Amino acid sequence: MPGLARRTLIRLQKVTEMAEYVPPLVALVTAGSVLLLAAFVAVMVVGYLAGCRIWPYANCTRCAGSGKSGSPTRKAFRNCPRCQGTGRRTRLGRRLLDRNSNR
Repeated sequence: MPGLARRTLIRLQKVTEMAEYVPPLVALVTAGSVLLLAAFVAVMVVGYLAGCRIWPYANCTRCAGSGKSGSPTRKAFRNCPRCQGTGRRTRLGRRLLDRNSNR
């Protein structure tokens, strides 16, 4: 039994030594992951805002870009009340860019 106790003690010492190195490693991996995620989100936001700068309008969601709002029988139509017949709506990113550029 003394041999088994000695091996168990050696294994326990190795585990405690490894435990001292694990938290900094976990913190390093976690910090790297957070920074990578933040960089990815920043690139996506900049890309979306650049797209909103180039293409400021999207199709109206109510009339699907036709500019017309029909009756239930589809024989008569009028201009879409949401987009006033243009078929376009200003994208959210473009509204944010316009609001910040006026200040």
